[in-house]
Amino acid sequence: MITMRTLPLASIALLFVPGILSLATPNRKFTRREYISSIGNTLVAAPLVVPSVSHAIVTDDQQGIAAVTDSSIGRAFRKSVVQSARVADKLDEGWERFSDSLRDKSKCDKNTGRRLYDNGTRKDGTPIGNPGLGELCDPEPRLPLDAEMKDTVLALAVKSALVASGGKKEDGLLKEIEETKKLVRPSFERSMQNSASDDEKNRGLFKFELYSTMRAITNFLKGEKSSIRAFQLAWGNVMVSTYAPSADRKDFVSPFPEKDEELNDFDYDKKSLFDALGQLTVTLDRLKQGGILGFYEISIPYDDYGSVVTVALDDYSPIGAEILLSEQKFLIEGPMQALARAVLDKVRINCSMDTFYIDPSTTRQDDYNPSQLLLSLNSLSKI
Repeated sequence: MITMRTLPLASIALLFVPGILSLATPNRKFTRREYISSIGNTLVAAPLVVPSVSHAIVTDDQQGIAAVTDSSIGRAFRKSVVQSARVADKLDEGWERFSDSLRDKSKCDKNTGRRLYDNGTRKDGTPIGNPGLGELCDPEPRLPLDAEMKDTVLALAVKSALVASGGKKEDGLLKEIEETKKLVRPSFERSMQNSASDDEKNRGLFKFELYSTMRAITNFLKGEKSSIRAFQLAWGNVMVSTYAPSADRKDFVSPFPEKDEELNDFDYDKKSLFDALGQLTVTLDRLKQGGILGFYEISIPYDDYGSVVTVALDDYSPIGAEILLSEQKFLIEGPMQALARAVLDKVRINCSMDTFYIDPSTTRQDDYNPSQLLLSLNSLSKI
């Protein structure tokens, strides 16, 4: 399932729109980054349609977080992805990109360690574009969820909401959170009944608590965009202060080699950007150690000349809660978006942010289950 706007990143290879067929030019070889960038650019013109009303938590047949994958809403998410693929398929008879059988399990991108996907060939035998990238070839086992870290992230959210509220009382927010938990608890508890392990149950609890807290904070801040933005920045900053207080440019790690022309056309300070990404790298690494995510990847596509930074978060534990919030039209975003916004704002770099929810392993409707959070920080410019 994807939501929102545009993204050029390797891992988005499994999201398809008709515009991507512009890459299918027989007489030109495209670089992998050109391929990635084109995917993101075409998404602006052809976004997937998402149902505007959720049946989760508002009907007698409450399904809680299971709505993301098992309910009619969840099936609609997957169906919209597959339908978009079918539209693209009709536009090019040789286009077979969407078949999982095209995955070459013996090939991996040397930089990212992700599976290569063949795009198929035309009737004349010429290849369609360069191979796209999907799931990790050798996935790292996600570490057990650190309950203390989970509680810290949520406590920092509460603290940040109070800062953004302009002086409202903590009791009011805590009451709002408890009332929200009481409302949605039965739905989430049902989804956790079949947990195969204590860790899986703890992750279900994290989704429940994050969803309840974010929904309550939105109500507490009256849904005002300026207050929600102030909350996101405060939350991101306090997480960085907690997990990466001394990080800077030396800590920035990316699987992609830096190109001389990578940041040719920009008006912000390049070193400041790397300072921000160093803070993001260290914080994400700490969250990875706490089992909140399994793997992360930060890149600056060089063919966007410094205007885009992309962040991929595999096996992102609370992704279901965030999808549900987004599908129910709550303006608030999760901790990863708060981090990304905060580190750039701190170094006076403005950006637009687009969020995608991806299953990098398949396009099959029956199997589609998002596990990767993909962020595009685009239109970077000096504040």
